[in-house]
Amino acid sequence: MKKICCLLVAVPALAFAEVGKVSEVGSGTRIGKDKKSEELKVGTLVQLEDTLKATKGVLKFELNDGSVIAINEGSELKVAKAEFEGNERKGDGFLGFLKSGSLWTNVKKAVGGAPFQVETERAVAGVRGTIFRIDASELVKGAKVSIVHVHDGIVRVNPSAELKKQMKKGVKKATPGERKQVAGPTEISADEWEKRFVDLQANQQVIVGADLWEQAELDQKTRDDAFSKWINGQPK
Repeated sequence: MKKICCLLVAVPALAFAEVGKVSEVGSGTRIGKDKKSEELKVGTLVQLEDTLKATKGVLKFELNDGSVIAINEGSELKVAKAEFEGNERKGDGFLGFLKSGSLWTNVKKAVGGAPFQVETERAVAGVRGTIFRIDASELVKGAKVSIVHVHDGIVRVNPSAELKKQMKKGVKKATPGERKQVAGPTEISADEWEKRFVDLQANQQVIVGADLWEQAELDQKTRDDAFSKWINGQPK
């Protein structure tokens, strides 16, 4: 009687998906899905569901598709989604949640059109290939807002799901014919927010808050701050 031998090969499961690698850092940390904290250094791998914090200087990392993301000192970013096949962004694409601070990104256009989004408490900025900056928690006329600044290409900006909820709870519906055009920030109803979006082009910005919606050219204060000076030194 012949004996049949079966060879069992154990294939270790991938604990977490690697989505990028740190290319520049002053000091900072990553907190993974396992809640463990690790000091960042050049070459540290970035993984899905990581929360990245820049404590000193700029933290810069490159995603698998060649897109580059940088967060400024004092900023915190969670990698909420990141789907790649080799060097291509696929499926649901990339979604980063900027909890606080400022983020800059140079997005590589996906061959298949997979999205690339950065979300804050107030806004969602979505692109397929462009360069932009987003500030998560700024005060404008006493209101907490997010500001999206476009350096190159086109960025579509929408209110976040959280902002829509706040609008529905706290803002009355506008009476037809009641609104009138005014200069600067304008009050809009929750229903209008549901329908409204804006496509920003190079050298434009938009301020997004519960009762603020202002589109304008980049302000001088933003152009002159330390993060913008760092951005201006990056390759286009």
